Amino acid sequence: MTAPSPPSVPHGSQPGVASVHGLDAPNYIAWKEWAPEDFGRYSRLDAAYFAAEVGLRPPARARVLEIGFGNGSFLAWARDAGADVYGVELNPLLVSRARQLLGDSHAFGELSAPELEGLRGAFSHIVAFDVLEHIEQGSYPFFFNRFAELLAPGGKCILRFPNGDSPFGRRIQHADPTHVTTIGSGKLVYFAQRAGLTVEAVRNPALPTSGVGLGRGLKRRLVLAMRFAFESFIGALYCGRRIPFDENFTAVLIRV
Repeated sequence: MTAPSPPSVPHGSQPGVASVHGLDAPNYIAWKEWAPEDFGRYSRLDAAYFAAEVGLRPPARARVLEIGFGNGSFLAWARDAGADVYGVELNPLLVSRARQLLGDSHAFGELSAPELEGLRGAFSHIVAFDVLEHIEQGSYPFFFNRFAELLAPGGKCILRFPNGDSPFGRRIQHADPTHVTTIGSGKLVYFAQRAGLTVEAVRNPALPTSGVGLGRGLKRRLVLAMRFAFESFIGALYCGRRIPFDENFTAVLIRV
């Protein structure tokens, strides 16, 4: 039996419904302060982060799908980096803005959109920043199977979500009333492997030290060194290995 298409982005509780737990599309956008004129804008720091996190450098020869693109900063950056970019977002107001940015054939309201059927096995990268926590756990098999269907062999899926293994992840997990699932590293590996995806890494998000200015780069190097020492020490006390304690996790999955 084929599972029904669940919400593919963080702004809906059922297929085709732009509402999550009482927050409808316009109210959610207003709460997030996503002004129309800011759609697709990104800073130098954003660009450095995206490049480090996803592993793309201009000119990128890649076909990229972003799921739950929000205010479109990654969409615009990836497009400017040279990638062929597509986006999926349940919120119809954001889909409309993305179509203005990318074209009607590159932005959809569902991960099961018919237009994506012709792109099975075509994406070198699938990106979902801050999306998994908005999805009911019962829908995870659909999503991870869909990642595997859409990725090209060797393609990568990059997922960022609140770190369920860390006490510091609670601040992010409980900051949004639309967050419904907590994800730890073990749970992530379980669903990825069930879908036939190889887990390359479950790690702290990238914190680039180049391209961010000299002073900020030096400060980040110090922060990274201190975090590594802290994580290694706590991990040695409890499980014999380093435990990433960042507020968020980044998982990198590969279709072999």
